Amino acid sequence: MTSRQHLPLQRRPSRPLPKGYVLLEIIIALTVFSISVAGLAAVLHASLDAANLLHRQAAIRRGLDAILSEARAKPRREDMPLSSRDDSLGVEFRTEIEAVQWSNRDGLPVKGLYLLRATATDPRASRPLHDSAQLYVYRP
Repeated sequence: MTSRQHLPLQRRPSRPLPKGYVLLEIIIALTVFSISVAGLAAVLHASLDAANLLHRQAAIRRGLDAILSEARAKPRREDMPLSSRDDSLGVEFRTEIEAVQWSNRDGLPVKGLYLLRATATDPRASRPLHDSAQLYVYRP
């Protein structure tokens, strides 16, 4: 006779499970979740501020380039000092020109060489903006 004998499973003695820890675990999980969400929101806010600042700086540089190009295209040196205002940025652009004293290889002064400088200022900014660009202009 081949019969299998079934051994009864041994049961562990049952202890009552502690109550109230589920609520504590939920509170801890919600605290960790809210801290992580607040950190992500702060990082998102900082990255948006940085993107806006970079966008503004790029627009100011384009404005400097534009006013330098416009001043350089003027046929006479006296017409090169310009001034303009970009109301969308709240920035004022100005160009000024100064003569450059430079000598060639023979020691003779080079006439007609000027430094054209453009500056951007924002009078309403909390931190003063003083961005500039310059180029040399040769008008013999």
